[in-house]
Amino acid sequence: METPKLVLEALESGLVVDHVIVPGDQHPDPDIAERCEADKVRLFGLEPDAFTKLSDARTPQPALAVVESPLLALDERFVRGGNYLVLVDVADPGNVGTLIRTAEASGCAGVIVTSQTADVLSPKVVRSSSGSVLRVPIGEVESSELLESLQSLNVQSVASAMDGPSYGDVELGGGTGVAILLGNEAHGLRPELIDNCDHIVSIPMHGKVESLNVATAGAVLAFGLFA
Repeated sequence: METPKLVLEALESGLVVDHVIVPGDQHPDPDIAERCEADKVRLFGLEPDAFTKLSDARTPQPALAVVESPLLALDERFVRGGNYLVLVDVADPGNVGTLIRTAEASGCAGVIVTSQTADVLSPKVVRSSSGSVLRVPIGEVESSELLESLQSLNVQSVASAMDGPSYGDVELGGGTGVAILLGNEAHGLRPELIDNCDHIVSIPMHGKVESLNVATAGAVLAFGLFA
């Protein structure tokens, strides 16, 4: 976890922070130092060159933290009948982080990812989520167990696809939540997965545009179906 803002959010998130590292030639952010002292989190100063090597950012911000994984089993903190974004083999970390951020902004109860989705703990996912990865429940399941897991959460599975009725024309409800399934950037959702979902929806396109970036499509559907 890096940057002062994200490190401070990690300290305030309720997750276990093992330690925080700052460049030895700089004073730590006063809010971070105060929180570390209050929570008895170890705060280390590290030689600047060594600090830079720890970060994958070209211009690393002056704070790093080691934080426990926010990944959960689906039986922890996952609300039956809630709304979820489901990322099925979404490969790009930037898209994954943006979708986690969208999930929080649209009021989702959580995000579910399959094991072939980009690592939600990677620095790029954490940064692109703008801290949402610390606040939104995130669970991982195997693709073969996905639909069964969604059924256990009492949600309707909604596959996003190129073909199908417009998302605005599909009636959802009936006392259950909604899980929007979003597929891989290059290949979308597998046909057999689409066929076994409760609903299939598409986003109407104008002009010569054939498809949207998966993060954009996820935002349209989340705010369109969860509103």
